[in-house]
Amino acid sequence: MEEMNLTRQKELAKRISQLNYEYYVLDAPSVSDAEWDALYEEYARLEAESGVILPDSPTQRVGGEPLSAFERHTHLAKLWSLDKSRTEPELLDWARRLKNYTGEFALERKYDGLTLNLTYDGGALITAATRGNGSVGEKITDQVKTIRSIPLTVSFQGRFEVQGEGYMRLSVLESYNASAQTPLKNARNAAAGALRNLDPRETAKRRLSAVFYNVGFIEGAAFASQHEMLAFLKEQGFPVGETWYGSLSELIALLPERERERSQLDYMVDGCVFKAADFAARERVGYTEKFPRWAMAFKFDAEEVVTIINAIRWEAGRTGKLTPLALLAPVEVGGALVSRVTLNNLGDIER
Repeated sequence: MEEMNLTRQKELAKRISQLNYEYYVLDAPSVSDAEWDALYEEYARLEAESGVILPDSPTQRVGGEPLSAFERHTHLAKLWSLDKSRTEPELLDWARRLKNYTGEFALERKYDGLTLNLTYDGGALITAATRGNGSVGEKITDQVKTIRSIPLTVSFQGRFEVQGEGYMRLSVLESYNASAQTPLKNARNAAAGALRNLDPRETAKRRLSAVFYNVGFIEGAAFASQHEMLAFLKEQGFPVGETWYGSLSELIALLPERERERSQLDYMVDGCVFKAADFAARERVGYTEKFPRWAMAFKFDAEEVVTIINAIRWEAGRTGKLTPLALLAPVEVGGALVSRVTLNNLGDIER
C-alpha cells in the first residue's frame, strides 16, 4: 500500500507541475481551480502520510519557515550588467564597435524587476540567488520556489545556471493592494521586497511571476545562437519573453512600437535589449570589466502624465532647509500611485 501511495504521490506531483506550466507559462489552463485544489489536497495528504518531500513537490510553493538570515552564494559564472543607450546614434555607434559583426540581432523587452540566478543539477532546482555584485549574491531558494511559473524539476540532468527576472504583474499588485493594510507603492519594489523577505510565506502572498533570458553556465551542452538557447529554456519549462530577430536597422524600427505598447502590458518594462544572436561572435567580441560588448540596453523615456497640483506645502529638513512639496490629484505612473512630489527644479516650479 505504501508503495502504491508513493507512486500516486509522484504522479500527482508531475500532474500538478504540468498544470502549473499550462496556467502560469502558457496561460492556457486545462482544469478548473476546484479540480486543481482537489489534486493538491490529495497530494498534500499523501505527502504527510509518507513523509517524503519530492523535488517537484507542490507544497514547496507555499513558503516554509522564516529564515534567520540570507546565506551568501557564489555564482558558477559571472552575472554581467548591461551598457545603456537612449538614442539611435548611440545604438549605431555600439554596432560599429562589434568588429564588423554582420549577423542577426535579437531584441527583447527589458523587464523591471529583480534579477534571479537559478542553479539546477540532476534535474532539480538546488539554489536560487540574487545577482548581488555579479559574482556573489544571496540565497533566496525558498522564496523563489513560491513562484509557480518556475520549474522545480527539469529534464536536463547536467548542472546549469539560468538568469531571469522576478516581477509582479500590475493586475496582481492592484488585487493585493485592494485588501492590504499597507498598500505597496509599485510592482518593482513589491517584487524585490518579496524576494528579499526572510519569511517565504510573505513572498508567496505576492504571487510573483518570472521570465528567463540567459543560460550563464552549462555542463554537457552548448548553444550556437540565441535561438538555440531560448529553445532549450522553453524545453525545460521556463517562461521566456518575446524575442524579435533581424538586422539592427529592422529592430531599431520596432522601438517606437515597443515603447507605445508598454502601457498596455501587465508588467513593467523600462526598455529593450539588443544582442548579437550568434554565440561565436559573442565570444569573439568579449566583455569589458562590467558589460558584454555584444549586448546593449536601450532605455525608454521616463513616463510622463498630467495631473493637478491641489496645494503646495513647505517642509523643513533637519538642517532647516525649506523644500516645496506638491500635493497632487493622485495619478498612476509606472505602476505606482503618486500623490506627492518634491519640487526640486526651479525651472519646473516657475512653469
